[in-house]
Amino acid sequence: MKNSKFTKLVAVILSLLLLGSSLGLTVNATHAYEIIGTDNPISIVLSDILDTIIRFLLGTISGVFDDGPKITTDYDPATLETDLRNSPTFYNGISNNFKTAADPDARWNIGYADASLIPDHVDDGNFYIGGYITAENLFTNVVEGVIDDMKVRCVAISDNNDHNNTVLFATVDCIGITNNDIKDIRALLTDFAAANNIKSINVSSTHCHSCIDTEGLWTRNMAKILDNSITSITGSDAELQEGTNQEFMKFMKQKVADTLMEAYFDMTPGTLSYSEKDIGQNYFENKNRPTSGVEETYLDANNEEQVRRVIGMDTINRFTFDPDDGSKDLMMINMGAHPDVAGLPTSSNSGREISGDYVYYLGEYLDKAGYDFMFFQGAIAGIYEKRSVTGDGVETAKRWEETRRYGYEIARIALAMNKTIEEIKADPLLNVEDEIAKYGDNGYYSIWYANWDNPIGTETVTDADGKETTKDIYPEPGTDWAPVDDVEVEPFLNLTQDLVRVVVSNDLIKAAGKLNLANYSVYHDEENETFFVYTEVGYIEFGNQFKAVMMPGEICQDLIIGGTSLQKKYAVTGSDFQGQTAAQIFGNDVKCFGLMNDAIGYVVPDNDYTMGNPADHYHELISLGQNVGSALTEQLGNLNSNIVRV
Repeated sequence: MKNSKFTKLVAVILSLLLLGSSLGLTVNATHAYEIIGTDNPISIVLSDILDTIIRFLLGTISGVFDDGPKITTDYDPATLETDLRNSPTFYNGISNNFKTAADPDARWNIGYADASLIPDHVDDGNFYIGGYITAENLFTNVVEGVIDDMKVRCVAISDNNDHNNTVLFATVDCIGITNNDIKDIRALLTDFAAANNIKSINVSSTHCHSCIDTEGLWTRNMAKILDNSITSITGSDAELQEGTNQEFMKFMKQKVADTLMEAYFDMTPGTLSYSEKDIGQNYFENKNRPTSGVEETYLDANNEEQVRRVIGMDTINRFTFDPDDGSKDLMMINMGAHPDVAGLPTSSNSGREISGDYVYYLGEYLDKAGYDFMFFQGAIAGIYEKRSVTGDGVETAKRWEETRRYGYEIARIALAMNKTIEEIKADPLLNVEDEIAKYGDNGYYSIWYANWDNPIGTETVTDADGKETTKDIYPEPGTDWAPVDDVEVEPFLNLTQDLVRVVVSNDLIKAAGKLNLANYSVYHDEENETFFVYTEVGYIEFGNQFKAVMMPGEICQDLIIGGTSLQKKYAVTGSDFQGQTAAQIFGNDVKCFGLMNDAIGYVVPDNDYTMGNPADHYHELISLGQNVGSALTEQLGNLNSNIVRV
């Protein structure tokens, strides 16, 4: 039955409101740490009712639009996965035969390169910031200036001097890159990879909210939705507008490919070491996901034991590479926190200036310390950079100044991980005496507080104008700081990867796909009335010292290490997660390289998925669907079952 003109008009209006609001959602709320169980039957029923209503409305909207140019029904189900795996733009890793020790003549060979991704004509009005689109910036994110830089950082890694089985990694300062665009980058390297025995090419993003849009969801957003909606529902022969700036994407892809090759040719033998440090809760903030986290017991003011929810993955994982030839050292850091501060529109911040956020300033500080810098984003579904400690009470006029203090602080911690307090004080790069002199006792970088979760009290301070402010009191600086070991990593590298079929059940995302807003290849199974995509997962080991899953999208930490949202007591549906976590598959010490090889939105546990609580579960609006989490972790299990230790 054909849709009426009225239905089509309503669909266009609703799509503008829902797509616009969800893709540009601004999150400000922060939940207390105390766990609140969701096993209340009434709350579950109410959430289910609203979930049903919202899904019905979104399904109605999505159903009005025809399949877009990137949605296909022309495929053979019997051969599709085989064809995709045999494509020259897919890599399955080094081998399923995992080494357990280094070969006699093994050496780490690592190369590094980086490049700016800012075009010469970035101020011509055709480039847009990806990350936020709100009423505050009049629903347009056109670039108005450049604060620091938007970069691609690349490493090439091999465990032998012949550079056999080399693995390439690129991390781009951007909101995210789709698997289709990553395949385009790989296609540019096909001949090069074949000639040099490249076993894997991986591209991730920092998920920065203040760089040029690489997904297409923030580039002339509202205008494209309106235009493409009208084109779709009227059956016009006009082509749907592309989401991204195609000129920029071509430039970006070539630059990433060139920089990956540059990293390969920079490879040199040397020594790789690894350290990790738990830096506590003060540097991370869990926003708008009250069900996720890990349980921690503590004593309250009455010395009674209480339980609270805390962020489980709060470590900095650090590699340092020392080349034999004396060239510049490399530091590679893996941690999980949204770089989202510089791009948020506020009364003092337009949100339209390019900035690499804290990642840029982390790299800037390390460069001063004599290191090249590589960054791997972690599992960040609801985890943001927390600036309360790194702010130190120092006034900042612009939000990017907050990200600078945060980035510098993380850099100081990374540089100090193996040092005692006495060694830190003796290091001019880490000594905070100049900060104390400039800002006073409450105005210096808080490296001394890196392991502290709570102040020991508060005090009221009166300034020269008679204004009273309350500040936290901490223990004597340094009393809770302890250095960690720096362990040499045995020179053997293991990596395996595979495709994952993921059903797209979120009708909001279906509508975005039909309207050609992002570059995904979507398959439409008309017989079963389902839509699905293929993404990638992987598992990597550096010697016996470090292991990590390589996951697409912004994945909830609970799916990596376990957590409260997997339990029916806390999950919004009142049921348990039926799959395994990465830690259950690979061990409790597994880490995560997130947003790797695909930007598929948020990935949350199936049992904690609802459209019926947008205030606390906004992630679901920007997720492919309810069963993405179990699909990814199931494939991790398949990867593990195929590994043979040799």
